[in-house]
Order: sequence, then structure tokens, then C-alpha cells
Amino acid sequence: MPVAQFRLDESKWKVYWQDSEGKWHFIDDIEPNEDFEIQLKIVDEGHNGMFWG
Repeated sequence: MPVAQFRLDESKWKVYWQDSEGKWHFIDDIEPNEDFEIQLKIVDEGHNGMFWG
């Protein structure tokens, strides 16, 4: 089950969410970051309930 998608854009990782039609959308309140581990931690922690419930 897809939870999040990470895309590298201009040396920074961006986080995307998937809608019910399978389309991915940029999450603009997660600041793009050069450190992938930081982005992964944000998703793992749930980001305001967006990913885990």
C-alpha cells in the first residue's frame, strides 16, 4: 500500500501523497529538504495524521 512518495528535485527531497485515483500531489507544508532522513522521519511520525490515520 503506497504511503508516501519522495522525489528529488533540485537537490532537495519533496514529499507527495496519493489520492483515491492514484495521483500523487506535493505536500506543500512539508518543506523540501536536502536530507532524505529528515523527510522520512516526518512521514514516519505521521505529519498531522496524514499518513497513519
